[in-house]
Amino acid sequence: MPASHAQSDAAVLAADTPVERPVYDTVVIGAGIAGLTIAHRLNRAGNSVLVLEASGRVGGAIQTHRDGDFLVECGPNTVRDTHPEVGELIEEAGLLEERIVASRSAKKRYIVRGGKPVAMPMSPPAFIKTSLFSIRAKLRLAAEPFIRRANPEKEETVAEFVHRRLGKEFLDYAIDPFVSGVHAGRPQDLSVSQVFPRLVEIEQRYGSLILGQIRGASERKRRAEKPRSAAPMFSFARGLDRLPRELARQLGEAVLIGCTVTGFAREGREWAVEYSDAADRQQSVRSLSVVYCGGLQQADLLKPLGPETDLLQGVYYPPLCVIALGYRRDDVGHPLDGFGLLVPSIEKRNILGALFTSTLFEGRAPDGHVLITAFVGGSQQPEMTNGDDQRIIRTAEDDLRDLLDIHGRSVFRHVTRWSAAIPQYNLGYGAVKNALTALEKRHTGLFFAGNYRSGISVSDTIHFSYKISETIGKYIAAQKTIRDEPTP
Repeated sequence: MPASHAQSDAAVLAADTPVERPVYDTVVIGAGIAGLTIAHRLNRAGNSVLVLEASGRVGGAIQTHRDGDFLVECGPNTVRDTHPEVGELIEEAGLLEERIVASRSAKKRYIVRGGKPVAMPMSPPAFIKTSLFSIRAKLRLAAEPFIRRANPEKEETVAEFVHRRLGKEFLDYAIDPFVSGVHAGRPQDLSVSQVFPRLVEIEQRYGSLILGQIRGASERKRRAEKPRSAAPMFSFARGLDRLPRELARQLGEAVLIGCTVTGFAREGREWAVEYSDAADRQQSVRSLSVVYCGGLQQADLLKPLGPETDLLQGVYYPPLCVIALGYRRDDVGHPLDGFGLLVPSIEKRNILGALFTSTLFEGRAPDGHVLITAFVGGSQQPEMTNGDDQRIIRTAEDDLRDLLDIHGRSVFRHVTRWSAAIPQYNLGYGAVKNALTALEKRHTGLFFAGNYRSGISVSDTIHFSYKISETIGKYIAAQKTIRDEPTP
């Protein structure tokens, strides 16, 4: 049913006229990439959907800012083509021609050691020659195949797992910066089985990460599979938010922004969803199912579902600042020939890392300029997000000046603040996933989807959204069959 009908019916309800509330096959709460993907899939299958988004835009964490010839990604900068559903969604959205693949030079990664960016070795010969790791660390890595498997019943943190198998130096200068730069987290807190389940699987299966990598490569070759790291990274010429915006455009009036859900509860075989619309009017609709794609920290909305929600609301979302800085190319001494740089916490810097944005993709900065995106805060240093934008900018500029040999001042600045950035899959996070499953079983027709469910990346979220869309579609079909059965 079109949204305009829902709004007109609500006006009649406000006049105390006894009419039926609009009924949808599903109501999706949240218009991030999870909610829009699910709505898109269900809509294509012939189901009626309504998407309610509290903010004034769609896309969730995917947000692109354009200022003249500078193009800034305020959230994710790239998507990896790791699942077939990613390409399928882009094709259905009609965006294949707008898709651009990251530059070949983006394969190079820099890690800061001793105050200088050092290229991460990407091959065994490069690892032997690199100055990123000491001779002692290299010898320690050679001992990895002889380390015992862990007790599969014991959950380890990322730090415990890596320190045990690879040694402290590899933890400090490889895993720590990766975890803080990608997950905005701390390896001392994150669960290795939740963040890197493949590593745990390899250890248990092969007894060694190194042997597992070698044998796994031959097995993938026989199956004609590509490793995750080999999957191409891409964006769109006009920014990553082209995908959510186009999905929303195709859904049309089924997507309502500025609409805050105030409550939802099961009434018989249907769900009643109450929300405040963009004009601050109270509205009410019914649906066969509800898909919650909002944040887990929304206590007032989730609390009535049951005691499990206390666990959900305990999930930590650290604050994060994304600082985009434009410079004249001649003012930057570093070649910027890579994806970016990551900063280990042991280096005692203020930024978590930086992306060489204009190297990654063309069209991100004017001619003769470069765009660098730095990150501050996260679980490592949440206090660094305090203060006004000017302080945050100075913090990033000071570190980049030293690390990238920058001589001039930035000519473009943009700060995005995320008060709750990325859900942390900390030790014990499996209980959170179990709680979500328990709530879905108890509340028939309720489903949860988002980056707290099956991985924080855009591609993982799309992959899970496809899977749960199939489950929801089957549920809707079953409910319609029950409803349409003749009464004896």
